[in-house]
Amino acid sequence: MILAAILLFGLAVALGLWLVVLGVRHRRSSRPLAAAHAGVAVLGLGLLAKQISGGPVQMLVNDAALLFVLALSGGLVMLALRIGNREHRSPPPMMGVGLHAAMALSALLLLVLGYAHR
Repeated sequence: MILAAILLFGLAVALGLWLVVLGVRHRRSSRPLAAAHAGVAVLGLGLLAKQISGGPVQMLVNDAALLFVLALSGGLVMLALRIGNREHRSPPPMMGVGLHAAMALSALLLLVLGYAHR
């Protein structure tokens, strides 16, 4: 189940990278792509939560889950700011995107390391 979560998070990374390219290069955003990015990440987090709740304690996997939850929270804050700002077509602030991505990529690295050392 962790492998499936890793694959889903990898897909979420690819979709997020596509969103960053749209934001930086074309100065716009895509709601369907952002929804797909969030949906795939939430599905991966659900699989990871199921594994954590039903399996033995693995500190790297637990730390990865915590970082993924923090990254998800950051993504929700950026979404709320964009909805409140009424600027739906413009990309979110790249500083927030960078912090969100750094947390998520760190979590993915911890998850891969936890899967490799089980």
